[in-house]
Amino acid sequence: MIFMQSFHEDAFEWYTGEMAGIAEEHIPNYRVFAVTRRGWGKSDDPGWGYDVATQAEDLLGFMAALDLKKAILVGRIPANQDMIWIAEHHPERISALIMIGNPVMGLNSTDPEIQKYQNELLAMSWDLGEQALAKRGPRNTWRPHFLEDSTQRINIPTLRFLSARDVEALPGGRNVYYLDRTIRQVSAPDFKPWNVRVAHAANYFLELGRDSLRKEAIQSYLIQNDPGPELREGLERALGHYLKTLWEPEIPEETDYDEFWITVYVPFFVSEIKAFLEEKIELRAD
Repeated sequence: MIFMQSFHEDAFEWYTGEMAGIAEEHIPNYRVFAVTRRGWGKSDDPGWGYDVATQAEDLLGFMAALDLKKAILVGRIPANQDMIWIAEHHPERISALIMIGNPVMGLNSTDPEIQKYQNELLAMSWDLGEQALAKRGPRNTWRPHFLEDSTQRINIPTLRFLSARDVEALPGGRNVYYLDRTIRQVSAPDFKPWNVRVAHAANYFLELGRDSLRKEAIQSYLIQNDPGPELREGLERALGHYLKTLWEPEIPEETDYDEFWITVYVPFFVSEIKAFLEEKIELRAD
């Protein structure tokens, strides 16, 4: 089993970070790895190769170096992009896919106003400093093949976890969600930029918050051009009966999240992943 880093932190997100407690529970039954993508943490940073295809090939290179013929891939949000790329180009290397959330697609817009918004939003990444745009921007151009070819299928057992509060299902998806959230974030009295580039981006969002007409125009564009519904429909079509979707437990109001994660979320993810793999992994079509 290979647990793939999303964006924040590094491979330790599965050990001591946001997703702690899940990976180690599978050690008795599998060889378990967690990997840090290039340019993050202690991985080498050659200054290029931040696109989906290259980083997916990095993972295949990791597998080849350890002589891993096939693997169960586990990831969330951006890591799901890498997993789908591998599934479309090298399905023989995958035994099963475990996706926490859906993969996402950038707008890849040619509209200068929308490009500005996307760039300033990417610059707000808290853990990448002034390299945030260079490292995250190239992934916006990723498009899965199943969107261009409606007949394409991915015959790999796939378990997808979705949250009832998932912002992807909202009008405009993550782009609209982060528009409002970032304006609130930079408007808070205690907000302090953590680098010069973030300070520049924060000023952009402060001005956007004051200009309601401009904000509404951007929000309208984001809703009308949201790639999320098309991506989700295409994903479900491509995977067909190989896809199983489960809904994560909802967090009650006024509940301590850390305690809920340990007592509810971790046992839920671990038990459902184990049950799925026991049932489905042998159904892989050749």
